[in-house]
Amino acid sequence: MRYIIILFISILLPSSLLAGGGWPQPKGKGFFKLNQSFLRAQSFYSLDGSLVDITTTTVYISSIYGEYGFTDRFTGILYAPLFVRSTINDRKSTINDVVEPGDAFDGIGDFQLGLKYGILTEGPVALSASLILGLPFGDNVGGDTELLQTGDGEFNQLLKLEASHSFYPKPIYATLSVGYNNRGDATFAYSAGEEDVSFSDEFHWGGEIGWTPSDKWLIALKWAQVASMNNGGNTGNTGASSIFGNNASYFAISPEVNYQFAGQWGVSASLGTAVSGENILAGPNIGFGIYWNLD
Repeated sequence: MRYIIILFISILLPSSLLAGGGWPQPKGKGFFKLNQSFLRAQSFYSLDGSLVDITTTTVYISSIYGEYGFTDRFTGILYAPLFVRSTINDRKSTINDVVEPGDAFDGIGDFQLGLKYGILTEGPVALSASLILGLPFGDNVGGDTELLQTGDGEFNQLLKLEASHSFYPKPIYATLSVGYNNRGDATFAYSAGEEDVSFSDEFHWGGEIGWTPSDKWLIALKWAQVASMNNGGNTGNTGASSIFGNNASYFAISPEVNYQFAGQWGVSASLGTAVSGENILAGPNIGFGIYWNLD
């Protein structure tokens, strides 16, 4: 099965052990992370939610993520996948002959640029609103098969509310978020001609529970659900390596461990997977990163 949708779960690490979520960055402070992730799958969730075997597909993403406090209420957000590589393995027969050759394609991905506003910033409960723009810098048609992509080619706008609560003096916090992603149109330019695609909007909700056993460790469990509104048009080539696929729905969980080893520097590791879904890969997304706090 060539026409599959790749789930890319970006992990947004807090700028300190009790930051992120509903908490904006303080003025002049920030957080920056270099992350490497890869997703490898041999099956995917079909449109009815059942699992279907596929040719092994892998997506590698090298990215940077940053937050910076312009004021105590306004925080700038940037997610930049600077290098995305998508591959499909050779499909072989039972006698190990190549029936269909594999493919590979790489390039820059779709950026996200956003602004967060702190509505409530005092007390144990924080509430913020964000507008995040999806900038179509990647390619939605690539490789010899023209089935590989590093982006979707559409401009989208995600409006999101986040509420966070600190259980201080207990070293625990919790975050809930809800959002609506308004997706646009895109043109897929194949060698045989062009196809215009209208992407479906999405409803987002998720959460996070974090435990800080010391000032160096943060252990978190994150979950996210995306539900397609199915209000778009044809699906187009949102196939073998789409980062943001059309008409995809899923529920994903991602445990994460962070360790601040020296002053403002730290490392992180995460493992995300879609435990259910429709039109989306069923495979783990493993991430490793190094981050720097601007205090």
